[in-house]
Amino acid sequence: MRLRCAVILILATTAGASAQGRRFPGPGPMGPGDFAFIRGEFGIANKVVQGAPYTAQAVTQFTRTLADGNRIQRTTSASVARDSDGRTRTERTLEAIGPLAALRSDSRGKTVFINDPVAGIGYVLDPNSHTVRQRPISFRGPRNSQAPREMRMLARDAAAKSEDLGTQTIQGVNVQGRRATRTIPAGQAGNQLPIDIVTETWYSPDLQVVVMSRTSDPRFGQTLYQLTNINRAEPDRTLFVAPPDYTVREGGPKKGVPQ
Repeated sequence: MRLRCAVILILATTAGASAQGRRFPGPGPMGPGDFAFIRGEFGIANKVVQGAPYTAQAVTQFTRTLADGNRIQRTTSASVARDSDGRTRTERTLEAIGPLAALRSDSRGKTVFINDPVAGIGYVLDPNSHTVRQRPISFRGPRNSQAPREMRMLARDAAAKSEDLGTQTIQGVNVQGRRATRTIPAGQAGNQLPIDIVTETWYSPDLQVVVMSRTSDPRFGQTLYQLTNINRAEPDRTLFVAPPDYTVREGGPKKGVPQ
């Protein structure tokens, strides 16, 4: 139980850090990894989007082909929702978070993250124990930028080459596409030849979310992220509050729990 609580608190702290603009360490923008799901597309972002409600399923598929032809494939999914006031909800299982799965005894358990910019509070719900952790979180207001954070970061990367892919419709949503290629020069990471990391992103200006992205990195494999079953109706408001039978626990991780 202590290990499981530690995992939830770590994720809660990460969510709060994202809401304040911090980054989780990893291999570059939108790179693969066990915490790759903690991204703006999942409703954990450093901005508030109002007037663009939706619900959807967010699916991330990671594929890596080994030298002997063997393949490693992992798929994670989450239910995401956002209301017109900018509240967000992400519901997912901890089962697919790489080595952290070993800390769980109940693979069917779920964890729910709720960010409420109106109240200035973030919640982490544990349906298994019927408890909720809450802590104050500061949110930024809406931005004028029409590009997601990852695309802006790549645009500022002098080593990245950017290509406009035009517009199309994905899952019934109009999206704008961009392909960015970032090259790691020979010798920079102990590599004999240059390494090209290619990221293709399809972004919805209306929803202000990434609807689909695909990253190919020879070092780690391929990562495909997609929003599916997009419904732009207003979500049920009960999704963004803790159930009345949950026990409330204030604050974040206790001293000694890594952040």
